[in-house]
Amino acid sequence: MKIPPLKIIALLFVLISIVSCNNSKKNTEITNESVRPNIIFIFGDDWGFGDLGTYGNKEVVTPNLDKMAAEGTRYTQFHVTSGVCSPSRASVLTGHFPARHRVHGHFAPHAFNVKRNMPDYLDDSLPVYLPRTMQKAGYKTAHFGKWHLGGGGLPNGDPNAPEPKAYGYDETRVWNGNGPTWKGDKKWPTTRYMDSDTLWVQSSSRIVVDETIDFIKRNKGKQPMFINLWLKDPHTPLWPSEAQRKPFKDLSRSKETYYAVLKDADFHVGRLLKSLSEMGLDENTLVIFSSDNGPAGYGPSLKAGSTAGLKGRKVDIYDGGVVVPFIVKWKNHVKANKVDSTSVLSTVDLLPTFAHLAEIELPKNYNIDGENIASILENKNFKRTKPLFWEWRFPKIGTNHWAEGAVRKGDWKMLFNDKINKIELYNITKDPFENNNLIENNNQIVSELKSLWNNWKKDLPK
Repeated sequence: MKIPPLKIIALLFVLISIVSCNNSKKNTEITNESVRPNIIFIFGDDWGFGDLGTYGNKEVVTPNLDKMAAEGTRYTQFHVTSGVCSPSRASVLTGHFPARHRVHGHFAPHAFNVKRNMPDYLDDSLPVYLPRTMQKAGYKTAHFGKWHLGGGGLPNGDPNAPEPKAYGYDETRVWNGNGPTWKGDKKWPTTRYMDSDTLWVQSSSRIVVDETIDFIKRNKGKQPMFINLWLKDPHTPLWPSEAQRKPFKDLSRSKETYYAVLKDADFHVGRLLKSLSEMGLDENTLVIFSSDNGPAGYGPSLKAGSTAGLKGRKVDIYDGGVVVPFIVKWKNHVKANKVDSTSVLSTVDLLPTFAHLAEIELPKNYNIDGENIASILENKNFKRTKPLFWEWRFPKIGTNHWAEGAVRKGDWKMLFNDKINKIELYNITKDPFENNNLIENNNQIVSELKSLWNNWKKDLPK
């Protein structure tokens, strides 16, 4: 049977429409996939709120992180969940306040952990971890640099602790953790204790950034990438080379040492940012810089590390110990040269936020302590609805770490120690330096905050 020409044309039109529609659907799927950003989370170690030029320090030399802030947004109310390392880092991986997993202080030798009612490593049987979540969402995941969530070689680390890969990483190379590491500035296949390795101390920022750049080059264009890049610096030991010290020879020995280390770390972060740009990845890569706690109160940091006037330091749960730099750069997404001083953010927010960006739902029965703060990536201020909690089980009366707990809700922050019947209350919005204790005439606010604390405490393991 002969088909009329007009019917042939009509049939061809229908076929072309179907093919075009299918191709359009495929292109939409590809486009949606490409929208999911690469995510690089850079975590300094004991890097204080005031240890950057962009946060007001006139002596330090941090041009690359200052440029990152100029090309993105910096925040002045970003909180970690502890004044010390391991608890702060545990929150990044779990989205929980660290006390939920009995991570009350830094992981140390077994006898010390037992004495503080702590495990020897972060529980590796949880249903959710940040890297595993990203892995399930189709991301290629990596952790390079410090770990300190268990392991790392004797005498301080448990040799039986899981390697970081157990938590959902495709590739790792770490210190203060088990598995592949470095010896000096060369790759090393197995765990080793490293604090006496002078060459590694001087080279740590360079080698971890080298590893990160190599990972990106090998995986770009294949699938989205999630990378935790956790620096050593400026945590002790600090043994900068003479070349690294040279720009600061006219300063005190403490500042010479500390600033040399900051400048070196900043230089290598700059190398990473430059590489992303050269590879054409900065429009689809979210880069965040922050720190695990405030500057240390010992070593060169005691005299050179800065909180920019915030009260307290590392170990303390005053803001000088738990408010840290937070710089966000995502070209053509996050507004450049912006300062956000109103959004109240926390490390417990990172997991739900990154999961949102990865377009993966978290299990409904996994109760995240944080909130999805992805609205800040749309240049909106974030209005926090959940309180923040800090627990410190090792108070030292007569020092800035006398408090056994703290709560922040809205403008108000309360620190307390029931054993000595001491409470301090601050309006953080009006008094960010925690100078004016407003305990008098604010009994209702104290009662509300204490009730929040008591209800939260009920869910914690003993």
